[in-house]
Amino acid sequence: MTKFAAMTALVAALATAPAAFAIQPSALPDTGTLTKAPAGSTVQIESTDNFGDRYVNFYRVSNDGSLTFVDQVRQSDD
Repeated sequence: MTKFAAMTALVAALATAPAAFAIQPSALPDTGTLTKAPAGSTVQIESTDNFGDRYVNFYRVSNDGSLTFVDQVRQSDD
């Protein structure tokens, strides 16, 4: 029983701890709403940060046409 309690406490601590080490997305453009894209579809928007690095940002279209950020991929210059 003590192993279960210790595991539960560990999981609770990890779940509530701030993710200071989490990757923060860069160069996220301001997005509006879409009128013709179906809800649930994915949209790609390319952007460039202040240092000239290029990114592809992936968004999911919500029911109201707004975009929800999903992922970001940095493009290499190769």
